[in-house]
Amino acid sequence: MSVAGSSLSAALTLQAAPSPTAILGTVGLLALFLSITAHLAARNVLGDVAVIKALGVGVGPAVVSTGTALLSLPGPLGILLALAVDAVAIQLLYRQPRRTTGLITAIHAIITVILGTVVGGAVILYMSAPG
Repeated sequence: MSVAGSSLSAALTLQAAPSPTAILGTVGLLALFLSITAHLAARNVLGDVAVIKALGVGVGPAVVSTGTALLSLPGPLGILLALAVDAVAIQLLYRQPRRTTGLITAIHAIITVILGTVVGGAVILYMSAPG
């Protein structure tokens, strides 16, 4: 085995399994973020909606996303599954036709990517600031 191969396997074996607290914290924070973006998407399409419904929408995709990472599943599969769970949650909670559900789901995905990029970039800028 080459030196590079042995150092790569050594790095992989040194990683500890995440604790249940870390998993719950990750799911909780991601669910909160996804609930905020779901509420923004639903307000964009439907107007004034209850915030509590968005809290139900955010949990499913957060669990799918965390499960995809923990089980080392392919990313595109996780994205498709999360979008499907998101659409089902929106359909059940907001009781909208399929076309409106698809629109809310698409806007939810777009808002999530944009807001996630902005917030992530802001955190990176803050963490890399000198002094």
